[in-house]
Order: sequence, then C-alpha cells, then structure tokens
Amino acid sequence: MELREKIKKEIDLLPEEHLHQIEQYLKLIKRTKQHKKSIKTIHLKGKFDNLNLRKLAYE
Repeated sequence: MELREKIKKEIDLLPEEHLHQIEQYLKLIKRTKQHKKSIKTIHLKGKFDNLNLRKLAYE
C-alpha cells in the first residue's frame, strides 16, 4: 500500500475537530516549499563580473 493511501485512510478515521488543524498544516507545508529564492548577484564593475568562474576554475 502506498504511503499516500495510508495517509488518506488515517485522515478518514480522524474526528472532524482535527481536520481544521490538518488543513492548516498542509497549507504551511505548501508555503514553505514555494519560498525558495534565487541567490542575488552583485556587479562591482570588475573583470570577473561576466565570467563563468566555475568553468575557469576547472580549466
């Protein structure tokens, strides 16, 4: 049996009072996954601003 099916079965057995808490928890999980931000770069107007440093390091 898949994990998803097990979780659904457990949710079906829970009383109505706890469903609101589970809904809040699931919303919290969804929000945390979406907040991955990209790394900001700084351009200092130098000779290494537009170079691929990783490529140059392995050459």
